[in-house]
Amino acid sequence: MRRSTTLLVASAMTTACATSGTKAVTAGGELAPVSPPNGSWIPAGTSMQVKLNQSLGAESSRKGDSFTATVINPVIAQDGFIAVPQGSLLRGRISGIRNSSVPGEKSVIRLAFEDLQIRGKTYPVTASISNVVPVDKQAIPATTASTARNAAVGAVISGGELSKIIMGGILGAGTGTVISLGAGGTEGVIPAGSTFTVRTNDQVVVR
Repeated sequence: MRRSTTLLVASAMTTACATSGTKAVTAGGELAPVSPPNGSWIPAGTSMQVKLNQSLGAESSRKGDSFTATVINPVIAQDGFIAVPQGSLLRGRISGIRNSSVPGEKSVIRLAFEDLQIRGKTYPVTASISNVVPVDKQAIPATTASTARNAAVGAVISGGELSKIIMGGILGAGTGTVISLGAGGTEGVIPAGSTFTVRTNDQVVVR
C-alpha cells in the first residue's frame, strides 16, 4: 500500500511539472525524462533519438559550423498525438572545438542546438546530448572506466573532466554538450549517420 502511494505521489508530481512548465529533476539533480502531455507543447526533459546528417571531425570542423540531425523515432504524447514526427529536423552549431596535437590529451567538440523544425514550422530549442553512438559502433558501456570513456570518440564529457575543460577555458565561452573526439594527434570523427539521444532543456510551445 505504501509503495502504491509513493508511486501515485511521484506520478502526480511529474504531471504537475509537465502542466506547469516546471522542470522535473532526478535525485541526482539531472533533468528528469518526461513525455509531452499533448501535441501542443514539448516539456523540458523530452527525449528524442536523432541521426547526425554531417560528419564532425577534429580537423575538418570549425567553431561556428552548422549541423543538422533528423529525428528517427517519433515522440508520442500521453494523449496519443505525435508531438514530434519522424523526419523532424534539429539544427545546431559548433560552439567550441579543440583539436589537440599532443598524444595523451583529448580533442573535444561542443555542440549547441538552436531550433527544431516540425511540420514545416521552426521553433527555438535548447537541448543536451546524453548519449552518442557513432555509426557502425556500439554505445560505450556505462561500466567502462571513466578515463577510457572520456577518451573514446563520441563519449559525452561530464563531471570532473567537464569542470577541467570549463575552468581551463579550452573551448572559450559558450553553451552546449562537450563530446570527446578521441586522443590528440588523431583525426577523431563522429561520422554522419551516428545517433544521438537528445533531451530538451526548456519547453517548446508548438503552434
